[in-house]
Amino acid sequence: MRARDPQSGVVLVNVLVILAIAASVVLLMLGSRDAALDRVARQSDAVQAEWLALGAEASVVDALRRDLETAPDSDHYAEPWTRVNQDEVTLAGGQFSVTVTDAQARFDINRLAAQGFAAVEFFARLLALLDLPPERAGDVAAALQRLGPVGDLRDLERLGLPGDMLDKLAPYVTALPVEGTINLNTAPPLLLQAMFNNRAIAARVQRLRDTDGMLTRAGLEGIGALRPENSGFTSNVFDLEVLAEVGAARVRLQSRIVRTNDLQGRSVTVYARRLLPVGDLPPEE
Repeated sequence: MRARDPQSGVVLVNVLVILAIAASVVLLMLGSRDAALDRVARQSDAVQAEWLALGAEASVVDALRRDLETAPDSDHYAEPWTRVNQDEVTLAGGQFSVTVTDAQARFDINRLAAQGFAAVEFFARLLALLDLPPERAGDVAAALQRLGPVGDLRDLERLGLPGDMLDKLAPYVTALPVEGTINLNTAPPLLLQAMFNNRAIAARVQRLRDTDGMLTRAGLEGIGALRPENSGFTSNVFDLEVLAEVGAARVRLQSRIVRTNDLQGRSVTVYARRLLPVGDLPPEE
């Protein structure tokens, strides 16, 4: 009977260890490949979502340019440019929504920096209608006159306005990058009440707007209403929000679009843009 080699067990163990290491390396390589492919797929989804959002922005810019050329004397929510609004819809592999709003449907807080008593009085009325202390109007005006205009409503926190107060103001107040009046065609009812300073007249104006789809100087005169100070019927600043989802990627695009219509000509440009990743979608169960 042949004697057993005492080293054979060690050799076998070594072979098994080598095989185990080799198997681990193969699994690691396969896992790395899968992870790399997954990263590539996610990056591709993200790029497609970004281009989808930017494509929607380009469509809005084009719609506002056409509106400026065909109907420069009035802007209201019955015009063709509002048709670019798209409630969230399901596309192949994702979701998509577009919301464009008139920034001049709100009061420009920067008017307090230079417009004097009338603007402060109006802002105080608006604060009172929102159950906020009207005396803060003078404080904000004094701060803006001292420090200059702000680029965003949230900048007022630096001037001492609390966040919950700004939350209440946000649907009715903004900070415009260019000078602009409040558009009577798009302003919300509470803002109309503050502008006309008469609940009954504001209600008549609202009914007229609901009936005709828009307001005109002649229409206001017909119901015995005078056009308030700091008001008009057109807008040149618009806010856009796009949510685009492709595969596992979601992005949110927020843009401010500015139109100019003066002696130098007409133009529509993206004044500011923020493209934010919303985060990966949760895995399907």
